[in-house]
Amino acid sequence: MAENSSNNKVLVIGGGAAGIQAALDLADQGNKVIIVEQFPSIGGHMAQLDKTFPTNDCSICILAPKMVECARHPNITIYSYSEIIESKRENSWFKVKIKKKQRYINEEKCTGCRSCSDICPVKVPNEFDCGLRLRSAIYIPFAQAVPNVAVLDKDSCIECRSCIKKCPSDAIEFDNPEEGEIIEVKVQSIILATGYDLFDPTPISRYHYADLKNVLTGLEFERLMCASGPTGGKIIRLSDDNPVKEIVIVHCVGSRNINYNEYCSKVCCMYATKQAIITKEHAPETRIRILYNDMRAYGKGFQEYIERAKENYKVEYIKSYPYSIEKDPNSEKLIVTFEDISTQKLEKVTADLAVLCTTMVPSKSTEKLSKILGVDVDKYGFIKTEDSINPIITNKPGIYVIGACEGPKDIPESISEASASASFACSSRQKKHSEKQKPDLMEISDELRIGVFVCHCGTNIGGVVNVKEVVDEIRNEPNIVYATDNLYTCSNDTQDLIKQAIKDNKLNRVIIASCTPRTHEELFMKTCEEGGLNPYLFEFANIREQCSWVHINEPEKATEKAKDLVKMAIARARYLKSQSPIEVDINPSVLIIGGGVSGLAAASAILDKGFKVNLIEKKDKVGGYLNRLHGVNNNFQDPQAIIKDLEDKKVNNKNLNLYTKTEIINIKGSIGDFEVEIKNKEGNKVIHVGVIIVAIGAQEFIPNNYFGYNTSEKILTQTQFHNLLNSKEYLEGIRQREKIAFIQCVGAREEKEEGNTYCSNICCANSLRIIKYLKKKVPNIETIIFYRDINVYGKDENLYRDVRTLGTTFVRYDKKNPPEVSEKNGNFLIRSSLISRDYDVEITVDRIILATPLIPSDDTERLSKLLKIPQSYNGFFLEAHVKHRPLDFATDGIYLCGTCQSPKSIKESIAQGRGAASRALIPLKRGKIDAEPIYAEVDQDSCISCEICELTCPFGAVSLEETSQNVFKAKVNPVLCKGCGACAAACPVNAINMKHFTDQQIKSMIDSSVEDSKETEPRIVTFLCNWCSYAGADNAGVSRFQYPVNIRPIRVMCSARISINHILEAFRAGADGVLVTGCHLGDCHYLTGNFKTQRRVRMAKILLQNIGINPDRLQLSWCSASEGKQFAEIVKNFVNKIKKINDMKTRTLETEVIG
Repeated sequence: MAENSSNNKVLVIGGGAAGIQAALDLADQGNKVIIVEQFPSIGGHMAQLDKTFPTNDCSICILAPKMVECARHPNITIYSYSEIIESKRENSWFKVKIKKKQRYINEEKCTGCRSCSDICPVKVPNEFDCGLRLRSAIYIPFAQAVPNVAVLDKDSCIECRSCIKKCPSDAIEFDNPEEGEIIEVKVQSIILATGYDLFDPTPISRYHYADLKNVLTGLEFERLMCASGPTGGKIIRLSDDNPVKEIVIVHCVGSRNINYNEYCSKVCCMYATKQAIITKEHAPETRIRILYNDMRAYGKGFQEYIERAKENYKVEYIKSYPYSIEKDPNSEKLIVTFEDISTQKLEKVTADLAVLCTTMVPSKSTEKLSKILGVDVDKYGFIKTEDSINPIITNKPGIYVIGACEGPKDIPESISEASASASFACSSRQKKHSEKQKPDLMEISDELRIGVFVCHCGTNIGGVVNVKEVVDEIRNEPNIVYATDNLYTCSNDTQDLIKQAIKDNKLNRVIIASCTPRTHEELFMKTCEEGGLNPYLFEFANIREQCSWVHINEPEKATEKAKDLVKMAIARARYLKSQSPIEVDINPSVLIIGGGVSGLAAASAILDKGFKVNLIEKKDKVGGYLNRLHGVNNNFQDPQAIIKDLEDKKVNNKNLNLYTKTEIINIKGSIGDFEVEIKNKEGNKVIHVGVIIVAIGAQEFIPNNYFGYNTSEKILTQTQFHNLLNSKEYLEGIRQREKIAFIQCVGAREEKEEGNTYCSNICCANSLRIIKYLKKKVPNIETIIFYRDINVYGKDENLYRDVRTLGTTFVRYDKKNPPEVSEKNGNFLIRSSLISRDYDVEITVDRIILATPLIPSDDTERLSKLLKIPQSYNGFFLEAHVKHRPLDFATDGIYLCGTCQSPKSIKESIAQGRGAASRALIPLKRGKIDAEPIYAEVDQDSCISCEICELTCPFGAVSLEETSQNVFKAKVNPVLCKGCGACAAACPVNAINMKHFTDQQIKSMIDSSVEDSKETEPRIVTFLCNWCSYAGADNAGVSRFQYPVNIRPIRVMCSARISINHILEAFRAGADGVLVTGCHLGDCHYLTGNFKTQRRVRMAKILLQNIGINPDRLQLSWCSASEGKQFAEIVKNFVNKIKKINDMKTRTLETEVIG
């Protein structure tokens, strides 16, 4: 069958996390996309994971909404259970043949009911569960599968045809021809996203993987841990189903080994730590030992994650050489033998399970596909890129590669590359995006008909909260006509169930009780809309991040809190109204802040699409950090070659405005029309742009007070030394047989109170590259590295091996006992304790090079305040979500890339730059967006023309207009209004209300929150601003920071929305305390909202005291999006304070006063 090719522009081969992201970015830009996935469902390996590091977010909860979005997107066609069999280049097109393998199922008729698999008598090992569980011969791979369609495994089928009789939709087509269907398409570009397979550890006979049931691979253990896995998340010893008390996790199985795979698999250190933490959460008494060689915590928050595992969960990390795994002849236990490097002794420990961290290897389809497409592979079989700088481009023009089919990668890097590939894959500026026609919405009757869907989220919620009990109680609430629980509410089949329930039960309000609206609100709103319900008649109850995850040890209280949260959502839902979004035009230009490598890559990508770029660089030339380097990557490539591309565009492209030696003075506006004031030698200037990309980079940590820095010109930082290598004279000054010491982790991986807690990612590789370069230029020099762990990953492991071969000495030190440096006869004496010896080593050297980390740029905090974008705990910018939105801020229309997010390599920075450009191109190509209809409305009959609202609004959205002769009333411009609600809270006559956050809705939640309060426990109404403190509360949940169950959270867009009336209403209703939380002063998303909150709370405290209420019952606290730990502490301290002042007799009198 030939498919019309005129609109099919891009083919994405592989439907894992990277392929899905690439497809969505392309489709959202208006391109037609075809996804070809060899397995019956898209999702890839990420669908098999239980959690993701370092946030411990539920993996399928992140992935499922994107899978569903792919299935729904009008620009995406999915061919699952399909493969590429032929590709030919015809002029500017690829003519590709796709073979749809035979499912023996009519995909149009199949409803995913699973009746066929239930009746099937055949049971075979389930590939999705790594063979740990059985499946039927006819099956759907997993609960969230997309498409949610069965497949018949004819090789296992016994042809009893029971499934045909059972199928209610007559979807099984048993006699279809075996060869399947051939589809021919024409595409402009191809993106390879075929992912990876995992090394089979059977050949490493000393581990006895094939012989011992209790020896598992990392992925098998992941499925064992998962709530939807073979044991429902119970971690048991597989040989006898007994609980597990001891686990040993072995790193580097099949990796960093010349006999198997030379490279480092990059993700193993971190997923082992994740598995250890999650296991300890399931069973705190479990003893877990991790046997590692080098601990490679290469990403944002990773080093801190490992320290948390050590300190909070008591996971034992042993630097060692694993030797063997044997079965104890007298029990079901295993005996693990290893050499402890710190003692140099052979140790034997027992374990119930041994987990082998097996390496990523090229997927089986990659070799075949590379031959069909004519793309090169490297010596390992991964797809080869054009050069070490460009991580996307293959040797074949128009074919791009992303994710782990190019080499081992984690999810954020794969997602960034996926977005980057979208910027390459469609070279020309597209016509304006055509939106999917929206479904007809039902008419809303006066009778309230509310449906409630409560999610188990595997064991994330269901392991703490008694979900069935919550549903049973909610069924008795007024206006509830439908209530149910679901294992995963975000799955495709549950989305269909919600839509059907809306239609069958004529639901006119929908409540989802599950995770956080910050990640899933958009998905459920779209589902409601597709079911015929206005999306603003949907309400969210966060019973995961703000309930089950923060009350893990109090399941009964968490269940009661979950009931209250759902009831509060129901109370608000009763007052929800249908809303229509506001259409906003997008100015077709972009502001890029920062002209380093990431900003240059972003600019190049956007200029390629024909849009205008305003590039701001504070220095006198672009290039950023590259200008300080002599060479980049393992080949010491000239960094100026990377800059040349944009320099050429500067001369030849009329769409580029390059402003050097320029700073940003002020930024106003929002997506579609940002007004940016800049200043340079020519004076001040205002430019208007539709979107903004932040790429300001980072700076080098200056190691004052470390290792004699600043006492000699021969003690330099790594970057200073790198820069000096540009000088031929300096290089010639390095003598033969000179000794040069490199000290790693200088000012990095420290305790929080001491400095920078993170690993800077690039320092170890840079030191190794410099050494390799020096050995080539000055062969007889001696080089010594003092290190804690050599953190190189992926294919850079060969660099580590090369430098060892060249004779470099490696001396490992402990962070508690670092090397000591002193001057000796004009040289330097370095004294260091050897971890593996009981004596010190002393080495005299001629030069010392200090590997210091990247730290946030000095401009980061100032820009954070100007743009109202958050910073993480370590000062770098905080992305919307570390896994699935690494290039977006939570604020629409603002994106980030490069080292301003966290330290990363040039290759990763380039990928992120192009990826951020791709994200920015979505609104640019659409030309307009629908803005949320959350804005103020004035009841002009009640308005007294006092002008307080006009003075309160920081955006100029409120003004007085003449309604009749000499009569002026307030009026709101909904396009200018940002929805903070400050004007509504300030109005002295309550003449202003906020659409979708009305006084009635807030009051209903307040009243519901204290309705069933137990007298013995204080009940605290807590207001959280959407952008910071609500995100901080979510962060506490993600980090499992525990706090008392007493608070009942109410989300508003800004803390300034909370009026004195709301505070008084809480006390009148019976609250023991009111906690108002918001952004730190100066960080408010609405500019000055929290200053207004501060004044209002002060006034409320005075009022409370005057009417006989203890003012300490009201507290205002600031909390940023990254301050989960601080949020937990705020709650703990406030609850304790309320308990101390909560004399019941006094409380009764106070309530009577308010009443």
